[in-house]
Amino acid sequence: MTTKEKRNNKIILKNQIVNIIMTSGNKRTGEKILLKFAKSFQKSTKKNFQNLVQLAIINSTPVFKLNEQTMKKGKRKSKKIIPSFIVKDSLRIMTTLKFLKEVAHRGKTSKSFYQNLEKEISDASSLRGQSIDQKTKLLNQVLLNKRYLAKFRW
Repeated sequence: MTTKEKRNNKIILKNQIVNIIMTSGNKRTGEKILLKFAKSFQKSTKKNFQNLVQLAIINSTPVFKLNEQTMKKGKRKSKKIIPSFIVKDSLRIMTTLKFLKEVAHRGKTSKSFYQNLEKEISDASSLRGQSIDQKTKLLNQVLLNKRYLAKFRW
């Protein structure tokens, strides 16, 4: 991989993170949150900030997603949960970033969102965060419903 391709990948990852973090369609707010997060994260660790973020994304990336399908039989409705394989790497990264955002919003240990995000990414980079737990729960649900994967076209 050349340096130009590496730089382009970093810009794409930054844009994906900003798009996930932004609130009410305001991209500038997402960029401010990302900047605060990056500064505080770099101060708290001696390791490279970008490598830790990439490691956290890799560690908490799911391979499957669950799709709910409602089945109607007469007057009754039943939900059928079908696992599906996430083929594209970009979609895997986006689902991972959504996991991290949800966990940071749920966390009430710190005062602000970027501090919760910093804590979750540092935990996920060392394989012990809530996003890792969420990924394993998802994998267990997929294994429970693996009979539906027989119809999946690999």
